[in-house]
Amino acid sequence: MATYKGIQGYSVQKLSEDPTAADVGGQLWYNSASGKFKISVAGAGAWASGGNLNLARTTVFSFGIQTAAIAASGYGPESTNVLNTESYNGSAWTEVNDVNNAYREVGGSFGTSTAGVKAGGRPGAPPLGQSETWDGTCWTTAADMTQTKTDSGSGCGVETAGIVFGGASSDTNTQEFDGTSWANGGVLNTGRGAVGRGGVTVPATLCSGGTPPTTTALCESYNGTAWTEVNNITTGRHAATGGGPAASGAILIGGTPGYMTNTEKWDGTSWTAAAALATGRYGAGSGSNSSATANITFGGYKTGSPTFMDETEEWNDPVYTAKTVTVS
Repeated sequence: MATYKGIQGYSVQKLSEDPTAADVGGQLWYNSASGKFKISVAGAGAWASGGNLNLARTTVFSFGIQTAAIAASGYGPESTNVLNTESYNGSAWTEVNDVNNAYREVGGSFGTSTAGVKAGGRPGAPPLGQSETWDGTCWTTAADMTQTKTDSGSGCGVETAGIVFGGASSDTNTQEFDGTSWANGGVLNTGRGAVGRGGVTVPATLCSGGTPPTTTALCESYNGTAWTEVNNITTGRHAATGGGPAASGAILIGGTPGYMTNTEKWDGTSWTAAAALATGRYGAGSGSNSSATANITFGGYKTGSPTFMDETEEWNDPVYTAKTVTVS
């Protein structure tokens, strides 16, 4: 009888225990302990619990990726703006150096865990255009934006090429940052605040949902110069978060009215429903890799008591599992 090696040109690896399924996607092996052939199969994206924040909060400035994220400032359970910054390593949050100015209702934030930017927000009233940069250790006061931003605007990009956009029910302005100074960018077709982020780099970001002034399902895409209307999200919402590339793979997470568990995924043309969060929330932080195969959301508001969240959830897409191969 023909052997697998003779047909395929290579032999099946014999292992005493199953490897981590995600590390061997699509591969076949023989488990000598169980006497079974196994294969790693890709399934639909799913959420899993991560480590809790040390300080619960909402409307948090956030950036980074699932294994290296930053949560900064925001609004805390003592009904105060918080100075606290925390860093996530993929399993646990650690308190690091505080921001210089404690704000809530963020203008926008973007970057990596070692080179990030937070901009706008408000300490109370009125909103401000101040910004700060993060070097992985400390926050430094940076140039003011040319326009104030608050009411949960959003942002994407890296420290030397980032944007923040939206920020109030009539705000169409986009602010572009080059690492030193701010300038006006393209104008949203529909002004809105409490918008969902769907992007990691500029160009190629999405502005999803929001309140202009009622909750909307509108979505726009930015090419680095101008915003263009694209297909709506499936469920209108505001105060959602998200991440990933506008070309394909972006996700939109949670939001309100209510405390939404809804996750939506973007394929470059349209949005479709994906696996739900374990805990509905809005006003949360997030981080995403460049393909949105790994995402993270943390903090926010939830129903019940306490309403301020410290819970973290991690998104992986696809999710790999080891399946036994039936030999007939």
